[in-house]
Amino acid sequence: MTTESSNLSVHITTNSDSEARTSSFLPLTPPPIQIIGPTTSVSYIYSTRPSFTLTHNADLSTYRDVLSFGPPYVSFPVAGASGVAYLNFGPNPEQEEGSWHRTQTVDYIVMLEGELELSLDGGETRIMKKGDVVVQRAAMHKWKNLSRTERAIYVAVLLGADGAMEGGIEFGREILK
Repeated sequence: MTTESSNLSVHITTNSDSEARTSSFLPLTPPPIQIIGPTTSVSYIYSTRPSFTLTHNADLSTYRDVLSFGPPYVSFPVAGASGVAYLNFGPNPEQEEGSWHRTQTVDYIVMLEGELELSLDGGETRIMKKGDVVVQRAAMHKWKNLSRTERAIYVAVLLGADGAMEGGIEFGREILK
């Protein structure tokens, strides 16, 4: 089971409310990890509400609220909101297939390590390698780690499109929340 985030460090900046408006870093804390499959985990990095403000660090309040509620963390944001996640696909010795799913989001995905097969319900398949970027627009898709011995990792920035529901994910024709 994949539970590690390879010593992932998340550096979040903040600004003082004083007139000098100085910037600093928040204390470094490891992101929470949520197991989402037999070999896959997601680390919650950050999220914002729709039309968020930075005034008085309001977005940080949202982030802290999400952390305090515990899992499941916001992975699929509502319309106009955003989220950042770090996905770790462990070795796949049995070459198990991923699950077909879709969210009402635009996802900017950057491959950091390994190779993943991205399959679309229209029958197309692509192999994503380190450095590849995917702009995924509410596509019905599934991921599969092609390595039996090595993990694969990507970071995704998700933006909720019209009709997106918090945590909403479609498996086939069924929408789960």
